[in-house]
Amino acid sequence: MTMRPQSETSRAARLDGRGRLREATRAAHERLHGQRLLAPLGDGSIGLPAYRALLGRLYGFHAPLEGLVAASPWADRSDAALLAPRAPRLRKDLIELGAEAADLERLPMVAASDLPDLGDYGRFVGCLYVRAGSTLGARLLSKALDPLLGAGNSLGRGFLAGGDGADLQWRACCAAIDGATAAGDWDAMLSGADETFSALEAWLDAA
Repeated sequence: MTMRPQSETSRAARLDGRGRLREATRAAHERLHGQRLLAPLGDGSIGLPAYRALLGRLYGFHAPLEGLVAASPWADRSDAALLAPRAPRLRKDLIELGAEAADLERLPMVAASDLPDLGDYGRFVGCLYVRAGSTLGARLLSKALDPLLGAGNSLGRGFLAGGDGADLQWRACCAAIDGATAAGDWDAMLSGADETFSALEAWLDAA
């Protein structure tokens, strides 16, 4: 019997885990692209008031979600890059676009009961897969802001641009997916991803 090198075997397993998640959540991902608050961002037609409102709505989702993730019993076993918060980038963007600190304190926040259940490690990884994947995808949306913010202007789009931390977060997420897949946590991982997509979509739709 011919044995494949360990690196080749690991790569196959990694592609299988991520590929299965990507295909299983494709419909939810596409719905988000067409969501009424996000669609104008994607096609470059969004105006400044609508963009500020979108950032505020996203902040109202990510800040509570990050609190839930940090408080999870699974946080201690996770790579710090995977848990790196994104809500501070949203705060910074909003302030760069003219918001006051008091304005941010008045923004509505998603209720804990409307966030995904992170009751086991697979669900935890599935949730963070959505979060890390959206960080990479947001780079294309960041470029679509050029008509509004000006080409080369980084102010007001730090959340979407992601920065170097986005690549580190995605690599940490891929490693977590590998581990959860190998441990047989596929179903829970998919449930966590589905619930996170659904929670975000419902929060944006309710704006």
